[in-house]
Amino acid sequence: MEQVFVVRYSEIGLKGKNRDFFEKRLIDNIIKIVRPAAVNKRYGRVIVRIGRNNPEVLEERLRYVLGIQNYSLGYALPHDLDQVKDTALKLAQDEVSNGAKTFKIAAQRGFKEFPLNSIELNREIGAYVLENIGELKVDVHNPAFEIGVDVREKEIFVFCGRRNLSGGLPVGVSGRAMLLLSGGIDSPVAGWYAMKRGLEIQTLSFLSPPMTTEKSVQKILDLGKILSRYLPNPLKMWIVPLTEVQMYIKDSAPDEYSLILQRRSMMRIASMIARRNKAKAIITGETLGQVASQTLTNMAAVEDASSLIVLRPLVGFDKLETTKKAKELGTFEISIQPYIDSCTAFSPKKPATKSDINEIREIESKLEKLSDLEYEAFQKRELYKVGND
Repeated sequence: MEQVFVVRYSEIGLKGKNRDFFEKRLIDNIIKIVRPAAVNKRYGRVIVRIGRNNPEVLEERLRYVLGIQNYSLGYALPHDLDQVKDTALKLAQDEVSNGAKTFKIAAQRGFKEFPLNSIELNREIGAYVLENIGELKVDVHNPAFEIGVDVREKEIFVFCGRRNLSGGLPVGVSGRAMLLLSGGIDSPVAGWYAMKRGLEIQTLSFLSPPMTTEKSVQKILDLGKILSRYLPNPLKMWIVPLTEVQMYIKDSAPDEYSLILQRRSMMRIASMIARRNKAKAIITGETLGQVASQTLTNMAAVEDASSLIVLRPLVGFDKLETTKKAKELGTFEISIQPYIDSCTAFSPKKPATKSDINEIREIESKLEKLSDLEYEAFQKRELYKVGND
């Protein structure tokens, strides 16, 4: 009898001819993130072998693998009905000790050459459990617990209960994108939702030394450490000093447009770094209408400076929804630590809420040093790697 996790997915099962590609990426991610004894593919299932590992440690890591709909902790057994019955009884006894009084056997016979069909398996195993635990009753509609029996060609899996996870797609199947990671609440959450749709991410943060300090760098890295748990490989984090670009814009352009112009510079620099790292999109934590820079016209004016598509996973969220997710991820407490980000350091007194893209372009055309300063900032980028300890 071998202890295993029976892993299930949902969306991957709808991928038709591309299903093998998605399954392979999911298995690769499980191997790298969970680090189990072995992983096997069964039709519609992934079996994670625990071996000599601590099941609780592997279970904790398993919840960071995006693309998994749910899983069960159970056992892999040979085609031996007596062993199946004894294992089901053991699982039932554990549930009864926690106060359960009703149960159900849910058998599936994927291997059609097994002598008993699913109905017969339900009857045989259920009767055995009832014989040995007199206080239990069968309830097929609303049982306190359900014991699953999954008959496959090489083995039979017996398990109790299902733990739901995040679902989505395995990280990496949708390509790579660059997340603009600030120290606030929104951008780490946006990064998580992007990963849930199969994007592998790298992060890019803009700082304004000396207004932003080493504590700002550490805060960014701490947020990256949490996001890296969902990645099969270490997270690459880029940090760019933007002070000279911001000072030039502040001194040379109308104050009400300075924030839009700074963000356009960020987009151009982000596009350069993203292309160097084969990223196909830029991700932001913007929410429509949340602050002055996130009106529809201002978002369009900023995106106009990017040579890559800009993804905004949180565009329809409100702050309460984002905050709730940040708390679930564990980024909230880090994000609310005191921090001066790059935009705050050079924030205008009265930012424009309805920028005119033609007027913005005309202002930029007169900022003769801007492109050189942006390129200098790009060249000063620093790379950090976190995760996969």
